[in-house]
Amino acid sequence: MHVRIGDITAKCPQCGKTEFRPAGSGPQRKLECIACGAATTRAALLDQIGEEAIRQARESLLRLRSRPPVGRE
Repeated sequence: MHVRIGDITAKCPQCGKTEFRPAGSGPQRKLECIACGAATTRAALLDQIGEEAIRQARESLLRLRSRPPVGRE
């Protein structure tokens, strides 16, 4: 299973791979990396996606601000 929102996919904090399998149940649903077996939670992976979305937004803003103004005469 992949944990993804839009075009951002969560990665294992240990090995960087993107495939997980359920490793338990309950409110803090545990997931396990298929490649290395590292345990994490869905919430932690969603936090990671949020941080990446913020990073990408800041990068886009910096690119927009560095462009010269258009149409000013």
